[in-house]
Amino acid sequence: MMRISVGFLATLLLVSASMAEEITPLSPEQMAREAITVAAVQLTITPADLEEGDVVDVLVPYMVRAQADGADLIVFPEYLFGDFTIPGPLVDRFLAAAKEHDINAIVGGWEALPGHEVTHPRIPGTYANTLLVASRTGDLLGTYRKTHAAVGNGSPYFWPPAPDELGENTMVLGEEYPVIDMDFGRVGLLTCYDGYFWPSFEIPSLRGAEVLVWVNARGGMIEPHITQAASFMTCTHIVASNQGVGAGTQVVGYPAQMLALADSPGNAYITAELNLAELRHQRRNNRMLHQRRPELYQDLATPWRPWDAYPEIPFFEHPRE
Repeated sequence: MMRISVGFLATLLLVSASMAEEITPLSPEQMAREAITVAAVQLTITPADLEEGDVVDVLVPYMVRAQADGADLIVFPEYLFGDFTIPGPLVDRFLAAAKEHDINAIVGGWEALPGHEVTHPRIPGTYANTLLVASRTGDLLGTYRKTHAAVGNGSPYFWPPAPDELGENTMVLGEEYPVIDMDFGRVGLLTCYDGYFWPSFEIPSLRGAEVLVWVNARGGMIEPHITQAASFMTCTHIVASNQGVGAGTQVVGYPAQMLALADSPGNAYITAELNLAELRHQRRNNRMLHQRRPELYQDLATPWRPWDAYPEIPFFEHPRE
């Protein structure tokens, strides 16, 4: 039987500790914010809405309303911002509107990547499905590119996509889960189909995110069982938005408390207060965070083919015309 010395175990523990990701403490200004008000908008923009202006003109009335409600953050849906470049005039207008109305704001759209123009149809590899994060001071705090392409038939999706299916199958995928420092605390981001992959919630939380923002543009309901489970399992508050053709724009407070919900299709606006002081107490002491065993989770980063367990079941075949 192999014997392992106490000294070797101590060295192993030190190496493991040194490999741990370091989390920078929140600033005194962030820690001073014990609660925030968030607003979430369920909205579809039609061509008629843009006849006398651009998308920022449509967003501003919601910013005005959120400012009157004392909101610290307003979250709009995926795709809503349309086509843009960074830097660009539309993004500049969005940042200026956030500053004018003293609010942090998040919205999703189609980013034409550096060196490329906005084209229709979009050229593969020249664009991304991107979230913009604006500060109340008018700065672009960060961006997030969707990490999982929503392609394929079925419910929710079967693989593979049809040979002629374009859509998100041709966009540049994001490669990380950024955590954004805002004036009240830290925010993690995910977009629509990303929410069907658990690491999209867990990784930002482990990196320090206290509020997870999940933007969507789907015809159905944002599933409360996903957001509530994610809130409980990751020890975070969650703000989810959807376009008006769908439903389920919601604010979930830890642990899994549905604080506000737009439960039917149509444009809507909701607000809720999130307790940051209590959340931070929980995150400091939460036994699930302390008892993680990352050494057991390495399989999550290993390619697997679970479908090989069912060789007698045929793969999905696309209908032939």
